[in-house]
Amino acid sequence: MLLLLLGVAALAWSGYSVATGKGYYKGCPPGGYDRDEDPFNFWTPTIVIFALGIFVLLTFFGVIQFPHRPPH
Repeated sequence: MLLLLLGVAALAWSGYSVATGKGYYKGCPPGGYDRDEDPFNFWTPTIVIFALGIFVLLTFFGVIQFPHRPPH
């Protein structure tokens, strides 16, 4: 259940950033990175957060499976 919430939160965060045109990330200036004034610092974290959200959701739904660890 935690993976589902984490994936939805990541997609919502990246979607909110795209919708508003402002990216609020760690170390950003007050007011966030603007999509037009600083595109690299806006799009790079937004795309990474979106991709992580998709990856976590695919893991939660079982599309991506990790190999099982052998017992020791």
